[in-house]
Amino acid sequence: MKLRNQGFTLAEVAITILIVGIVLVLSVQGLNNSMAQAGHTRNLKVARELALFTLGQFESGLFIEDIEDHMQGDYADQDHPDFEWEVVLDDEPFYEPDELLESRFDSWNPDGLEEDDEETSEPWVIARIKVTFPPTGDRKAEIVLERWMTREFVFGEEDEESAQ
Repeated sequence: MKLRNQGFTLAEVAITILIVGIVLVLSVQGLNNSMAQAGHTRNLKVARELALFTLGQFESGLFIEDIEDHMQGDYADQDHPDFEWEVVLDDEPFYEPDELLESRFDSWNPDGLEEDDEETSEPWVIARIKVTFPPTGDRKAEIVLERWMTREFVFGEEDEESAQ
């Protein structure tokens, strides 16, 4: 009886190691992508909760003295210093990151004069909030929510003397 060489050839071992290496690289890459997606999802969830918290503060009248048509701040006091918020009312645009926080110039009305003498105020105002957070990869790092609120909740009740 003749003994056969038992074992694998060098080519078979090299191909096996190559296949195992490719599978490991793909699985680590998939794990990293899923961890980045989980972090982004967590940031979106936290940003949504903080945005709803801030909109609730506006609706409860906490910012009556401060609000005009635009406000901004951060959530450092809620242990989220990397999360920043910006609230605009009605059709006001959000500031771009590189814009200065100065009043905008209106080329149609350079003196800032009101065209209508009558003030017609609607009973509702749209409050839009944008919360930005640290980016993870190439994903969008902001969330925008809006809520219709009564004008009294946002600006407080008007005195009858000031309305006339």
